[in-house]
Amino acid sequence: MGQTTAVPTADGGRVVVTAVGDGGPALLLCHGQAFSRESFLAYAQDVSSSGVTAAALDFRGYGDSQAGSDGLGARDLDVLAVLGWLAALGHAPVIALGASMGGGAVLRAALREATVFEGGLITWSTVAIGEIRPDSAFGTGPKLFCVSADEPMHQQTIAMHAAAQSPKELVVLPGSGHAQQILSGPAAPLLKAAVSKFLARATA
Repeated sequence: MGQTTAVPTADGGRVVVTAVGDGGPALLLCHGQAFSRESFLAYAQDVSSSGVTAAALDFRGYGDSQAGSDGLGARDLDVLAVLGWLAALGHAPVIALGASMGGGAVLRAALREATVFEGGLITWSTVAIGEIRPDSAFGTGPKLFCVSADEPMHQQTIAMHAAAQSPKELVVLPGSGHAQQILSGPAAPLLKAAVSKFLARATA
């Protein structure tokens, strides 16, 4: 499914990514700690059917992806590398979606290079990162934060939504599904609809 390649990172690592689709806007899918890019491939196919290229990565330390000089924790560099690669291929806008650990990586990348995220960013069940002044973080692009009402990352996601600069949106889903687990649960249609609506606005 799709085309798989390795993208170099700024610290000398390599990120394996599978892209599904051809041209147009692009959505980068960043997995959680207990997952890999394989967990996003079926969803990538769904996204690509709407005319948006979907690219799922393996973070450093997963699959054949390798850390560079900044170590395994520098997952924000993986996000930035693949977003840059997608932009260089002509995709516009490029939007990142991170789940749980992947959400934290996307948010750290947005703190590092906010202008890269002018197209937008999405998190599912994100982990919280650092000390951030409320309503000032992650750049000026549109942001969507999704979380289940009864899951462990609920409060952390709420905190990151509060810290984010507008425009921003918070979607609270019923149940306790976490990250990619939501895709196989009863709240999946609501989650997919929220992302589809966000993408339609961001890529109009």
